[in-house]
Amino acid sequence: MSKRWEILDPCPAHFTEELSSYHPVVPHLLWHRGIQTIEDVESFLKPSFASHVHDPFLFSNMHTAVKRVFTALRGGERILIFGDYDADGLTGSACLIQTIRDIHSRMSDVPALDLHTYIPHRDKEGYGLQMPQAERFAEEGTNLLITVDCGIACVNEIAHLRAAHVDVIVVDHHQFGETLPDAILIHPSVPGETYPFKFLAAVGVAWKVSCALTMHARECGIDMPAGYEKWLLDFVAIATVTDIVPLVGENRALETFGLIVLNKTRRPGLRALIRSSGLAAAQMNARDIGFAIGPRLNAPGRMDHAAIGLELLLEESQERADAIAKTIEGLNRDRQDMTKLMMAEADILLETFSSDERVHVLWRDDWSPSLVGLVAGRVSDRYGMPVIAIGKHQGQWIGSGRSYSYYNIAEAVQRAGEGLLTRSGGHAQACGFALAEDDHVPAFAQRLRDDARGHINEDRIGSCMEIHADIRLRDITNQLVDALESLEPYGAGNPKPLFIARNIEVLSSTTVGRDATHLRIVGRDAGGVSRTFIAFGMGKRKDEATNGCRLDIVFTISRSEWNGVKDIQCKVEDFRKAEI
Repeated sequence: MSKRWEILDPCPAHFTEELSSYHPVVPHLLWHRGIQTIEDVESFLKPSFASHVHDPFLFSNMHTAVKRVFTALRGGERILIFGDYDADGLTGSACLIQTIRDIHSRMSDVPALDLHTYIPHRDKEGYGLQMPQAERFAEEGTNLLITVDCGIACVNEIAHLRAAHVDVIVVDHHQFGETLPDAILIHPSVPGETYPFKFLAAVGVAWKVSCALTMHARECGIDMPAGYEKWLLDFVAIATVTDIVPLVGENRALETFGLIVLNKTRRPGLRALIRSSGLAAAQMNARDIGFAIGPRLNAPGRMDHAAIGLELLLEESQERADAIAKTIEGLNRDRQDMTKLMMAEADILLETFSSDERVHVLWRDDWSPSLVGLVAGRVSDRYGMPVIAIGKHQGQWIGSGRSYSYYNIAEAVQRAGEGLLTRSGGHAQACGFALAEDDHVPAFAQRLRDDARGHINEDRIGSCMEIHADIRLRDITNQLVDALESLEPYGAGNPKPLFIARNIEVLSSTTVGRDATHLRIVGRDAGGVSRTFIAFGMGKRKDEATNGCRLDIVFTISRSEWNGVKDIQCKVEDFRKAEI
C-alpha cells in the first residue's frame, strides 16, 4: 500500500543559531522531537545517571511498599510475585525477584525466604489477575502479593485478597478505571501521584522498587554492593524498547545506560539469548532488542508458557541457560511460521473490507489468541490505521488491538464493548480484551467501527512517512553519521531520522540476496555525486528503478561494517518517480 510522505518544516532560524556548535541537521531533528530549549538539548544529548534518573522515593507510596516488603522478609511471610506474560512483565518480575533474593541472602537472623512466582498462561488464563487465581493465592496462605505489569485494573480480585488478609503491592503502568484497587500502588500516572516522569515501562517501575529496596537495605546496614542497582538495567533496557514507551526524559537515560549494561551482561540467560539471536556481543542497540531479543523473549508466552522466559532470565547455570535458549529459539521459529500463515488469512479477510473504514476488525475462530497482537500490529503498520484482531481459545474470543496516538484503543474498546466484554486492559496504543459469546464478536466489531467514525478524522487514515529533512548526497558524511549517532538510542518518541534525496538518476539497479529479495540502487544527484542505496525487501520493485529513470528516495543513514570495512549505509524506506 502506497504511503503518504510528509516532509517536516525547517526549525526556526534562532534555534539553529543557538546550536551553531552542533552539526546543522541536529537542531532541526531535536526541534521536531520537542527538544526546544538549551537545557532540554543538554539533557537529551548528554543523559546523566546522576541528574536524569529520579529518586525512587518520589513515588508517593514507595516508603510504604518498601516497609511492607522488609516486614515480610523479617517475618518469613509468603511472598508471591505475579507478573504479566510479555517481556515487560517478565523482566520486571525478574528484576524484583533478583533484588529480593539478593537482599535476603545478605540479611542476618531472618527466616528462610518464602518467595514464589506466578506467570499466567496467555491463552488459558489471559491478562491480569483473575478471581480463581486470587482465591487460590489466598487459600495457599499468601501474605504479600506483588503484581508486575498488571493489577491496576484488578479491583475485584484485589478486594477478595484484602478480605482474606493478603496485602497487595501493584507495580504497573497501564490504564486504570474510575475505581482503583485497595493496594499499595506504585504507578506513575494514578491520580495524586507525585513521581515526575509518567512514561516508565513496567520494568522501569519495578526497577524503581528494586532501587528503593536496595537503598533501604543499605540504611539498615545490609551490605549491598556498590552499583548493584545499575547492574539491573539490562532488564530495563529490554522492555523499555519492547513495550514501546517514549525514549525521552528518564526513559532515555535508563535506555542509554541499560544498553551499556546489556552489552556487558553477567546473566547466563541473557548471554545465551543474545548468542542464539545471532547478535554480536557488546554491539547491541535498541533495534536489536526490538527485532531480535524482544520477539524471542515473548515467544514462549505466545507458543507455550511465558514462565520459560522468566526461568531463562533468572537461570544461574550457563549450560542450563543455553538449553533454555535453544528451546526458545525453536518456539520463535514456530511463532514466525504461524504468524506468516495468519497474515495470509488476514489478507483474504481484508479484501472484503470497505475502503472507508477507520478501524479494521479481523477475527477467525482458528486463530491463536497469543498471536493476534502481532497480526494487529502488522496490519496497522500497513494501513496506517487502528486494527483489532481476535482469535478463539476454549470457547472464549480473545482480542488484541494496536493504534496510534490520535485514537486511544483501550478506551475505544471499553466504549464499544460495554455489556459484551468479560475483561479488558491496556493503554492508548495497545490493548487486550475478551468476549464470551460468538454473536458478541460481530456486534462488538460494528460498534467499534461506529466509534471510530465518530472519533477519527478521515485524513488521519493511511500510512504516513514523516520525513525529517531534504539532503544532498555530498552532505552524507562521517560527520553527519556522528551527529545522528548522538541521538541514539532510537525508539518511540525518538524515531530514526528519515531523509529524502530528490531527482536521483538511477545508474544501475540490481536485485541481491536469496531469491532476489533486496534491491541495490546506484544513483547520482544533480550535483554529480553518486551513492549506493540498499532497499531491503524491495526486490519486486526493480521495474520501478530502471536505468536512467529519476527517483525521489527516502532513506535512513547509518554506519555499517562488513568484513572489517566500515562504510556509510543509505537504507531505503521508500521511493517513487521524481517530482521534477
